[in-house]
Formats: sequence, structure tokens, C-alpha cells
Amino acid sequence: MSKIKFEAIQSNFKILNPFKDFAEESHLVEVRRDPLLGDTSVYNPFYKDKAKFYFGVCDAELVRVLVEGSAKNCIFCGESVGKITAQYPPDVIPDGRIRVGEATLFANLYGAGKYHPVISLSSAHFLKLSEFTPELIGDGLRAAQKFLNMVYVKDPSALYSVVSANYLFPAGASLVHPHLQMLVTPMAYSYHERIIDTSLTYYQKNNSSYYSDLIEEEKKNGSRYIVQRGGWHWLTAFSPMGSNEVIAVHERECDLGLLSEAELSDLSGGISRVLSFYESLGHLSFNFSLFSVRESPKKGFHCLLKMITRQNLYPNYRNDDYFLQKMLHSELIINTPEELAQKLKAYF
Repeated sequence: MSKIKFEAIQSNFKILNPFKDFAEESHLVEVRRDPLLGDTSVYNPFYKDKAKFYFGVCDAELVRVLVEGSAKNCIFCGESVGKITAQYPPDVIPDGRIRVGEATLFANLYGAGKYHPVISLSSAHFLKLSEFTPELIGDGLRAAQKFLNMVYVKDPSALYSVVSANYLFPAGASLVHPHLQMLVTPMAYSYHERIIDTSLTYYQKNNSSYYSDLIEEEKKNGSRYIVQRGGWHWLTAFSPMGSNEVIAVHERECDLGLLSEAELSDLSGGISRVLSFYESLGHLSFNFSLFSVRESPKKGFHCLLKMITRQNLYPNYRNDDYFLQKMLHSELIINTPEELAQKLKAYF
């Protein structure tokens, strides 16, 4: 018997549709519960008809104007990134910044944690999602790993790290230029802490890792499992925390600082493929987060990547988070995880 329960509850209701002469219309709503955290997401097949209303179509001219206007004073462009971005003191980074390929890591002027570097990913000010190559992403992750291991040497309280991307304004980015942000802290922030604590509880109850069991179950099920690349398993989330969520789980490692060069390459290659897939769906803005824990007695946690799409850019665009997501912490499913996984397999 499976230790993991994929719980979904369906409800039916009827309305009289004014756009169809008030004809009676039957709807179905499915509420899914995340097997580990218990978070819920909601699916109504009719939402597909409203997908353009929810996300709109990117306005190419608006994107062009925003890109050109923001490039004029971008501190991540050209020589600026190596001259006027903040540096770390020599006791943290001897050279103040870390450079790997086109990636440059530097201190955030407005940190949200004990260590909060920013990583400029490319010399280009703007990239289509299909232009986020494995090399660009990989060099950014290598810079993050190098920084993390430098911090580990000097600070035993640095236990938790997250490497995240906010691309374009709908995803929360204040600058257009492709970049990553990293947090290394002595305290795990809320969602990260929930994952760690529930993973430990699961391990203590079942004497096995939730993520190892999840990989086994999803491989067996097949409808959400995509592929294995090296130590990484790629799948869609049963109960997504965001639109078009794709996750990657490392089969054993919990610490970004210990990942091998091959494992970083496999991860960056997978991220690049998912972003190309997102572009094929008509999206341009996205978030991802790579969660990591320094080796510790807490069992059951694995390195975990979560990727989602965000609202498209068009005049008077709406935010894609409203009360359902922000206040009820429940996500709205437009594309089912099963459909998403089947389409994404072609990109691997």
C-alpha cells in the first residue's frame, strides 16, 4: 500500500448561463491536496475557456518599450555590473564579487537575509525564455554554489539556502535584466521550513524519505512523471503552488554546496528545457526557487526545484494572485499537471 495519498475531492454545481440564453450548465470543481504539506489547489475545466482572460497574450510592442527604456540605466548591463554594483567585504568574498562565465554575483543593496546576493546572468539585457541556455543558467548556479561554500567556511550558522528567479515585473522583478537572487540564512523562511519539518515528520513516521517515495510513486503512476536526468527527477506537482508548476527533486542530496559539476549541468539543462516549454505555452514571466539545506541531522529533505509561470505583460494586465492564492493559499489550475507533464516530455 502506498505511503503517499493523492487526495482529490470533486463537486458538481449548476448555473444558468446568461451568454447562452440562461441555459442550464453543469460544472465540476476538483480540489486537490498536496500529499506532503496539505496545501490545496482548485481545478474547473471551464477555466481553460478563460485562460486568455487570466493570463492574456504578451504585447510584443509593450515588451519592446519596457526593454528599451529599462536598458538605458541598467546597472546589470555592460561594465556597470562590475563597477557600480555592491561588493561583499574581503572576509566574505576576497574580490568583492564572483564571476563565472557571463554570470556576476554581488551583494544586494537591500538584503532580506543575512546573506542575500544577486547574480546577473547574462550580458544581454533581455532574453526570450528559449534564450535562457543551460550555460547561462549553469554559470549562475555555479556562482551561487561557490558563494555558498565560501559562506560555509566562515559561518556555521548558515544552514538554509534558496536560489530564486523573478523574471520581469509580473514575477516581482524590479529590473528587466535576467538575474537570480540567493538567500543564505540561519533560519529557514516559512515555506522552506514547512517542507523541511514535514519531510522530517514523514521520515520519522515511515522510516523513508518522502521524496524518494514520491519519485517511486510518480514513476509507477506515469501521468505526472517526466524524466530522470542524472540525479534529478522531473515531474509536475499533483497539487500545484503556482501556474504550470514543474518540480525537480534530487534523488539523495539535500545541499546545493555538495552538488557535483555534472549535477549542476543536469539541473541547468532541465531548467532551460522547461523555460523553452513555457515559451511554447505563450508565457514570458516566471519564478523558480531551488531549496537547499546544509547537511544536518534533519532527515528526509532533498534538494528541490519549483518552477511556475506568471502573468503575461499587456496593457492593464491583472495580477495572477488574488484572494484564492494570497489569502487562502490555494492555487488555481488552468492546465492540469497530467496534461502539462505529457506536453513537457517532448522537451526532454
